[in-house]
Amino acid sequence: MALGPRVKPDAKVLVVHSRREQAEELAGIVRGEGYEVVVCTTADEALALLEKPEGYDLVLAELLLPGEQGWELLKHLKEDGRLRYIPVVVLVPEGAQEQGLKALDMGAEDYLCWPLMPRMVMPRVRAMLRIRGLYEDLLFERFGRQQAQRTLQMRRYLTRVMGGSGVVQKLADILDNVVTTDTTVLLEGESGTGKGMLAEVIHRYSKRAEGPFVVINCSAYPETLLASELFGHEKGAFTGAIRRKIGRFEQANGGTIFLDEVGDISPLTQLALLRVIQDRQFERVGGEKTITVDVRIIAATNRPLKELVERGEFREDLFYRLNVVRLELPPLRERPEDIPFLANYFLQMYTERLGKPIYGFSRQALGRLMAYQWPGNVRELRNVVEHAVLMCHEDVIGEQHLPPRLLEEQVRVGAGRLAEHERQLIASTLEEVGWNKYKAAKLLGISRSTLYSKIARYGLKPSGGTGESVQNTTQQG
Repeated sequence: MALGPRVKPDAKVLVVHSRREQAEELAGIVRGEGYEVVVCTTADEALALLEKPEGYDLVLAELLLPGEQGWELLKHLKEDGRLRYIPVVVLVPEGAQEQGLKALDMGAEDYLCWPLMPRMVMPRVRAMLRIRGLYEDLLFERFGRQQAQRTLQMRRYLTRVMGGSGVVQKLADILDNVVTTDTTVLLEGESGTGKGMLAEVIHRYSKRAEGPFVVINCSAYPETLLASELFGHEKGAFTGAIRRKIGRFEQANGGTIFLDEVGDISPLTQLALLRVIQDRQFERVGGEKTITVDVRIIAATNRPLKELVERGEFREDLFYRLNVVRLELPPLRERPEDIPFLANYFLQMYTERLGKPIYGFSRQALGRLMAYQWPGNVRELRNVVEHAVLMCHEDVIGEQHLPPRLLEEQVRVGAGRLAEHERQLIASTLEEVGWNKYKAAKLLGISRSTLYSKIARYGLKPSGGTGESVQNTTQQG
């Protein structure tokens, strides 16, 4: 699995933990990516360091410091007018996720569970440093205070509901320029990748957020009914039309309409939709009065529209009207680092809905989630988490609470898949640090002897390098 690009290369990170060896373990992971890290063991030390003029870009702090110091440190950071723009990730023991959720309510940006899974650390750190960059933009009013605040909130929410991978952050980079406009957006990707969720994010942080967000699945209606659903109809327009009906476009006036599976609509409805996009005008079925609406259009499809245009199944002029800004959501199997974010988001959603005090996943259960291929993408993950919450009568979800198919899949092909993931992770890490084995071992959270054995097992070599360069690098590492 490839590591994400370094964010804010000059960032300075403060690690606060009562046990120095654990603080240094976390610091080593972050330093391995080239960031400057300072370690301290008390809240007083941390506050003294934070008062210095050079400043910090991120604080990773143990929440349960002796004598409530961790809570006091978080409270101070989020109430101080100058320090509150430093993102805070609190560290809690596994099984104490309830404390992490409470910290989020107090203003912390995220939390990590101890003992750490090293590969989970840097996606969080990178996401937080992106947020720090937005805080700085806010302070300097680069884009105006109101717009920067909206962008900051959008990124924080997007990270929470979709993950912190580089893919998601690239989407956020594009949305920074799109969300506050009325530009039409086209979302493409496999079924279940979260296109509806992303559409909701765009609406939530747009200037139309106070208006309605209307969703229609275009594939759910036959051609004879879809026009009526979109544009409404007059009484007597067809058999069964016993009263006037307001269509989805009228319902969305002043807000956003989300046209899901837009690639499935018929040529006749495509023509009517083209007119609405161009002029924001239409007539109800069976009516003569022209209706004008003020709506933003977001469309989504699991069938690439360009290919449909080439096959003559979709109007080219409508395609270009929809394809002003195109965002592609990759399948979940291509961004496994987002799985913990999404799993915890769905866990919180279902524990609140079902009133169950479940605070997280065991390491074994999370490992199963990470190894599974997710043919149903985010939608399948959501259903799996709901199933696990229903089956769980403990405070942590274990392997036994997951659907059998995840366990069967693991038995069948899990070992080979995990080995391939490990090979890719080790290879990409070595390339990232220029084959410095000391840095690579630190970043991966393993010993150098273990790293050497895995390099030999997988037959790894520097890309484009020679045996001599490997030897020199080994001596330096």
